[in-house]
Amino acid sequence: MGIAEDAERAAFDAVRGWARGAMRLASDGSSGREATRKGDPFDLVTATDGAIERYLRDQVRASFPEHGFLGEEEGGGDGSFGWLWIVDPIDGTLNYSTGLAGSACSIACRRDDELVIGAIADYSARLIYRARAGTGAVLVDDGRTETVARPSRSAAGDARVFLEFGWEDLDPVMLGVMAAVAEHRLRVVRMIGGAAEAILNVALHGGCMFGLGLRIWDVAAGIVIAREAGRDVRLWDLGSVVNVLVGTADDIAELAPIIERFSERRVAPVGS
Repeated sequence: MGIAEDAERAAFDAVRGWARGAMRLASDGSSGREATRKGDPFDLVTATDGAIERYLRDQVRASFPEHGFLGEEEGGGDGSFGWLWIVDPIDGTLNYSTGLAGSACSIACRRDDELVIGAIADYSARLIYRARAGTGAVLVDDGRTETVARPSRSAAGDARVFLEFGWEDLDPVMLGVMAAVAEHRLRVVRMIGGAAEAILNVALHGGCMFGLGLRIWDVAAGIVIAREAGRDVRLWDLGSVVNVLVGTADDIAELAPIIERFSERRVAPVGS
């Protein structure tokens, strides 16, 4: 087994404890849930966002000092040997700060431009999901034991399309996307307000996720989990933003033209 493979296994082992630590900080709330504006009126941040990101940055630095770190709140960049951790401490900050379900911590590791590890700490369900590329398994940790998650499919689940945008305010692009989706087959629209949570739900229970104007930290961990759960993924990396589709091959073929039609109609701000 090579050095890189050993490092990847060690990183996958470590991320379970880090995700649990992030959940403790989010549940404690001692850093503060009160949100302040970063940019647009609903582009929000809490003190807990910063506390979790600093905690995760410290964990990476202590365990893998040669790895890079990119966080939503404090940025960062590549490390040596092609390793980069990509972190969103609270995906769905508006949900978190206002007491809604649908917020999560997203932790991913990229090795040589390939996403190889993904972990999502679901703050509402208090469950941690993690996956490693190429294993074909998603593990779920309830705080006592860790087991293999069993993705399910149903007609109702397959009918869902989760729409996630890199901005919060309702605008013509959102309405246009909804109208375009409705032109195809019968679907049930859901908007969680957190891309990580939406991708996780598709990975576990079917349907598809349509993401427009997002950031890589919103989707990186979810992409790994979705792929290992057997879902197809298409990612458009546009530099400052990303677009993503997660679902079946038919979902992606059907919805990709809508992504491409609307992707340049609005330049999204940095989202929460």
